Amino acid sequence: MSEDISVLIGGKAGDGINQAGLLISRIFSSLGYFIYMDFDHPSLIKGGHNFCIIRASKKPVGALKEKIDLLIALDNTTVKKHQDKISPDTSIIYNSDLINKSRGTGVPALKIVYEEGGKPVMINSCMIGAFCKSIGLGWNNTKDLLEKEFPHATDVNLRISKKGFDAICKNCLQIKKEPDNITFFPVITGNEAIALGLLCGGIDAYIAYPMSPASGILHFLASKQDDYSIKVIHPEGEIAAILMAEGMAYAGCKAAVGTSGGGFCLMTEGLSFSGIAEIPIVIVLAQRQSPGTGAPTYSAQSDLSFALYAGHGEFPRIVITPSNPKEAFEWSARAVKLSWKYQVPGIIMTDKTLCESTYTFDIFNTKIDSPYDSPNSEGFSEYKRYKKTENGISPMAIPPLKNYAIKVNGKTHDESGLSTDDPEELNWLSQKRLAKEKALKEELENIETVIISESTDLKNTVVSFGSTVNPCREICDTLKIRCVYPVLLSPFPKEKMKNALLGSQNIIVVEDNSTGQLGDLMRCNSIQVNKKILNYTGRQMSIETLSAKIEEVLL
Repeated sequence: MSEDISVLIGGKAGDGINQAGLLISRIFSSLGYFIYMDFDHPSLIKGGHNFCIIRASKKPVGALKEKIDLLIALDNTTVKKHQDKISPDTSIIYNSDLINKSRGTGVPALKIVYEEGGKPVMINSCMIGAFCKSIGLGWNNTKDLLEKEFPHATDVNLRISKKGFDAICKNCLQIKKEPDNITFFPVITGNEAIALGLLCGGIDAYIAYPMSPASGILHFLASKQDDYSIKVIHPEGEIAAILMAEGMAYAGCKAAVGTSGGGFCLMTEGLSFSGIAEIPIVIVLAQRQSPGTGAPTYSAQSDLSFALYAGHGEFPRIVITPSNPKEAFEWSARAVKLSWKYQVPGIIMTDKTLCESTYTFDIFNTKIDSPYDSPNSEGFSEYKRYKKTENGISPMAIPPLKNYAIKVNGKTHDESGLSTDDPEELNWLSQKRLAKEKALKEELENIETVIISESTDLKNTVVSFGSTVNPCREICDTLKIRCVYPVLLSPFPKEKMKNALLGSQNIIVVEDNSTGQLGDLMRCNSIQVNKKILNYTGRQMSIETLSAKIEEVLL
């Protein structure tokens, strides 16, 4: 009985590979498996090779293994391109209409589709039917599962799937089946988890110019805007997006924006404006590989330093780096709350791996803070937008406010919002921002911002952040060594990190960038790093690759 299975399905763009991968993921999920699915696609408008690798396990997973157990090939490129992932134990199902000769079982998928009056894209339905037989499902069970997944042309898709099912003579994977009454969890992408978190945080609007890998948030929220009564706007560019969101915030609407490195670069003027004008704004920064346009559909963690220091002048900010959908969901909601409570910018840092990968989402194991109440214009006998307070947080009213103008100023200003260059006022404004950061740090002391895994060996510790945490945690569990990761990177939880690393003689930092930006941040906070493992291939390291690197530095 297999408790850890990897399946690769590949074909050309337009074959519906991502949808087929999602369907396989949901089938495994319905059988009681935890899921991690990586979708690999080039940055082409049309064409190119697409593939998904689905890892199904009886334990929570968030990374891939080197070898696969089942290859489903829709075209010849898939067979040729993934030879390194095939072992003698790998089973292969291939489209015999396009692949002349291969080890494994051929399925005349295109012929079947035409026989049943389908469209070429329905080839994936045929191969899904073959997949279900290959893992030992009966047709009635397969039919029940597929009927829930085919929203259109269900009868045609089912006939095609049945012929694909019949083309397999025996099941090649022995999966462990659970009783019919098991509780199974939905599978969602990191982008969907962020979007749901923003909704639970109470956003009224999401504004974004499409930019991979953050675009999934825009698409998801656009499809849900009527259900949740939010505005989803696609403006002409990133500068317009952040300024529009800040204008909404002035009017009392909680707004978030989403982008990637180049778009965030354009937003930095608006980021600084948020800092001095004390306008709350949440920015989703989805990292991708390389500077400039780079490799838009591949992953990296190379924007950390940029997020920490972007913008001119000094002002407090929140930077969070969730590693999985649960943290993405909970911390996206928290980012909205904290941004509004302290009137500071909040940055949700993610990357292509987390954004576009699919995971099992245990909604029952999540905890969401109550949303921050929107400001109102009642109860003010006298109103000053930047009123002096001990913690630096001034009351925020929204227009209209009878007898008062609510001034917002991107220039240095006094309590009422009037521009000034008076040295005492400049000094006061700086002290005000420092006081807000101090208050923010005090609140975050009561929240788990540094996660520590259980371990028997405290001498060695692996530290990482974001999606790279997932392979680190799995390997550390196997090697029985400690894994530590911060979810919050600004304000940096310095004392919590030091406490988490107490007793460690060998601190190994693992990052998906070429310079070790998390390690540099730790050193700036007086935390010594002993070794670095850096990856900048655009792909998440496999369990075997990272495990070998960790064991090498432990010697």
